[in-house]
Amino acid sequence: MQENTLTNGRFTDTGYVTIYSEQLPQLSQGDLHRAANPDSVAFMADFLKKDQAGRYSWFDNLGFTLQNAGAGVLRCIHLVDHEGALLNLAIVKVTIELAGGQLELAPFTVVRPMIGEAQGAHMQGNHADDKTAPAVAPAGMEVA
Repeated sequence: MQENTLTNGRFTDTGYVTIYSEQLPQLSQGDLHRAANPDSVAFMADFLKKDQAGRYSWFDNLGFTLQNAGAGVLRCIHLVDHEGALLNLAIVKVTIELAGGQLELAPFTVVRPMIGEAQGAHMQGNHADDKTAPAVAPAGMEVA
């Protein structure tokens, strides 16, 4: 699997790398089927609500961060530069559209180089099989 497709693993000195919708990969029938998962569409519809404006979520297993920009717009503000994350974002774009929203990318998306094998291995399970709900650390504490 190719890594760092947009940044070549380098941070830029004069700004940042962004991504445009045209740069997202084409989706297969299986990817489109995953994008239409009713639970994922319902999650995005909830995330698109007016009272969620300003809220952001780090979709850890998928490799990006989305923020509700209001008016039915979710904005990708951070993307890990990995082909699995790009595919996941393309799938979620369709899910957002099915939920009645729109995904904004450039110039708002900051593409961050992927550094290290652990992060790539973490996203290799990719796809929206994880649904599109963000990873949330469980609340509580361990008791001896």
